[in-house]
Amino acid sequence: MLQPDANGNAQSRPQAVQKSFPTTELGYCLVTGGAGYLGRNLVQELLRRGLKVRVFDRAPISYAHENLDFLQGDVTRPEDAQKACQGIDTVFHTAAVLCFYTYATKAQREASFAVNVGGTENIVAAAKQSGVKRLIYTSSNNVTLDGPVLNGDEATPYALGAKDLYTITKIRGEQTALAANGSGALRTAAVRPGGIYGVGEAMVLPRVVEEIAGGKLVVLIGDGSAMSDNTIIENLVSGHIEVARHLVPGTPVCGQPYYITDGANMNYFEFFRPIIEELGYKFPTMRIPVGPLLVVVQAWEFLHWATRIVPPPFLTILELKKITVSHYNRIDKAKRDFGWTPPLNMDEAYKRILPYCRNLYENREAVDRPHWAWWLSIGVGMLSLAVLAFEPAASAIWNQHVPWVSHRILQLVFVWAALVHVYKGMKAARLAEQAGFSKTAMAWGWQTFLLGFASLGLLEKRIAAKKKK
Repeated sequence: MLQPDANGNAQSRPQAVQKSFPTTELGYCLVTGGAGYLGRNLVQELLRRGLKVRVFDRAPISYAHENLDFLQGDVTRPEDAQKACQGIDTVFHTAAVLCFYTYATKAQREASFAVNVGGTENIVAAAKQSGVKRLIYTSSNNVTLDGPVLNGDEATPYALGAKDLYTITKIRGEQTALAANGSGALRTAAVRPGGIYGVGEAMVLPRVVEEIAGGKLVVLIGDGSAMSDNTIIENLVSGHIEVARHLVPGTPVCGQPYYITDGANMNYFEFFRPIIEELGYKFPTMRIPVGPLLVVVQAWEFLHWATRIVPPPFLTILELKKITVSHYNRIDKAKRDFGWTPPLNMDEAYKRILPYCRNLYENREAVDRPHWAWWLSIGVGMLSLAVLAFEPAASAIWNQHVPWVSHRILQLVFVWAALVHVYKGMKAARLAEQAGFSKTAMAWGWQTFLLGFASLGLLEKRIAAKKKK
């Protein structure tokens, strides 16, 4: 565009100079953990770009492509890792065990260390031996979560006081990967995402939708000041690929970790506000303090570990910490070292996930609740019948006023009604399982055991609606 100078002569407006960064071709790519959410999305984007990809996972994959080959194996076996890395130019090591317990069983501890630490050591060793040029390790923003992290960066120290299994093993895995940088031809880097979410994932959004639909998300935890990072899958895939493309010998990317997030730190509950309101619910206003809840969660997780009888806690100690302790980081280093910024901003992210959440809500495996009047009438009715049938004083009063119906008949009626409820409960559980409602089959069974036909009728309507669809 031309602008007049001080003398009125046209001159060109100075243009901002775009900084360029050295890049490389990725060649033949290996994605460990390609059956998982991140791995699957990363593979699909690499294939979309025309690259040849090998997936290495112990679980089978549900997708195929002419440029894709699949190797089923285990990162904990060195021979499998060696086979996976043969002929590979770029490794994306996303495979991990996600165990967030502080009080973990021996089996959980062994599995987490075997995959997250030993598996990383095996992949790194195989990459060195096979002449792999680039290795990108998927880490976590947990690795610096010792206490509050406010506007942190990659210079923030590791969380050496961490007690949960996931953080401990991810620190070890990241250290192993970064220490291998410069071993022969191999160059390494690590990606530290925030909370991963997006269309198709099974850990965050489906759980939140179920809690909203079930009426469980009715209080907020803490004072609302805690802030954290999140990373939508599209931004995370972009970050992985851009780190790999810029992992060129002699550049500052080599041997470095990078925070890859949406660049918009938010409070945990505020992050979910648009979803809550999209589904037609009111955002909670009541708050509960962290202290007493932390005591409950710590005791619950400990008793679950110690007894194996107590069911798993609704939140782990780590999850409560991530909700109530600020831990957010800048992404300036990624922009400075290789020019990366998130492709999707938060408005664009919500445009993608809100329809997905709506679909989850409308197609969820819900247990429809009968009107409260059914609970009251059937509950009071069965309790009254039991008292009249088996409580001597009540039976005597009954016989005085209704002598033609003996308490023996009342007992038979109660036993018959109880057996009918048992039968209907078992029938409901079986029908729900056969209809594909495996997650809620037991809940349907117990509710129908308590309410009989009032619950069974709702289940039959839901099954009919599913068949109609």
